[in-house]
Amino acid sequence: MSEPVKGVLVDTKFFARRPDGTLEVVGSKCRKCGRVYFPKKRVCVDCMEWDGLEVVPLSKRGTLVSYSVSRDPLRGFPIPYAFGYVFLPEGIMLYSLFTDCQPFEERLKIGMEMEMVIEPMVTDRFDNPIISYKFRPVLDEKH
Repeated sequence: MSEPVKGVLVDTKFFARRPDGTLEVVGSKCRKCGRVYFPKKRVCVDCMEWDGLEVVPLSKRGTLVSYSVSRDPLRGFPIPYAFGYVFLPEGIMLYSLFTDCQPFEERLKIGMEMEMVIEPMVTDRFDNPIISYKFRPVLDEKH
């Protein structure tokens, strides 16, 4: 069992707490047509079902669709940093920062499997960790 992550959530609608106190990233799924959304929604834009969506945990693994590396300073982010899109089995793409993958241009490959982690993204002006989801490459099981 992993330790519950402590800090301020980047956005409370992105997360739910499991009974053991750990966080999971959640979306909503339409009970009528099955479409999954992130972030959570109240109305399904496919079938126009109103309040017929349930909160569901999102997959922790997906496929890297695109990425970019920034070398421009952004308050609180160590440079360089990588970000991009990960496609999840639910049929949605998440925009995310990437972690544990430097040097980025050598470790990140379009189409590779990525796994989600929940960890501090930056700190606020009071040094409180701001918690978010990130993705990192799935480690090769052979190594």
